[in-house]
Parts: sequence; C-alpha cells; structure tokens
Amino acid sequence: MFIMLLVTLSAVPITNTIDVFYKQMPPSLQTLAEVDSVLAEFADEYTVRYHVITDSASEEVIQRYNLPETHFPFAVVVNGKYTATIGDELIYFVHFPLFMEGIGRHEGNWSMETLKQVLEDNSLLNEENALPVLDESDETSDCQGEE
Repeated sequence: MFIMLLVTLSAVPITNTIDVFYKQMPPSLQTLAEVDSVLAEFADEYTVRYHVITDSASEEVIQRYNLPETHFPFAVVVNGKYTATIGDELIYFVHFPLFMEGIGRHEGNWSMETLKQVLEDNSLLNEENALPVLDESDETSDCQGEE
C-alpha cells in the first residue's frame, strides 16, 4: 500500500514549481543571476528549487525530467516542462539563454522575456518536453569558461 501511494503521489502533476539546474561555473552563475531577477517577480506564485547539475543529489531529478544525459550547463523547468511554443517558435529552456551568444555549442534559443512569458501564461508550455539538437559540427565541445 505504501508503494502504491508513492506511485500515485509521483503521478500528481507538478504545479507552480520551477526547477533551476545550473553549474558552479562563471557562465552558469551569470545566467543564474539573470534568471533569479526574473523569478523574483514571481516569488508569490511559484516555489523555486535549485539543483547543482554536477551534484549527485541532482541525478534523480535530471533523469525524471529527461534532461540531457551528457553535458548541459543550465535549464529551467516550469511545472515539469522545459519546452514551449511562442508564436510559431519552439523554445527550449535548456542550455544558455540568448544573451550568452558566442558561449559555445550550448547556446539556447530562450531569453528572459520568453521565460517571463511562460511564467505569466503556462498554456505556452508544451505537453511533451523535447530537447534541442546541438550542432555537432561545432568544434567547440564545451562552453567558454567551463573548461
């Protein structure tokens, strides 16, 4: 009976929760500071949980959300979702945001504005999460500042 209860509880949809995944490296910490300034505007609406990507305690949560099994520097998960459609564009809140342009192969396609839009209107979040496809032809294997 206890096991059934755990399964039932884990199946309950996650609402009003934001999980932020980051590394203890300068580019991730710079992104974290910018994200935190946006999240502060929604402090009364969401519970925010922080996860250091390289911490073994984060492994289970990373797997639960099907985040990349290999290197990823940053992610924001809103109510269990990190993929949204805004206009005609598929937005992934995985990897670095647009203001980190030139960081390396982990450049994302999201911004603080698109994050704010999703926090204001959760209907923009997609039912299914999808991961962005990295440009494997990019010879920059890691992000600058994370060597």
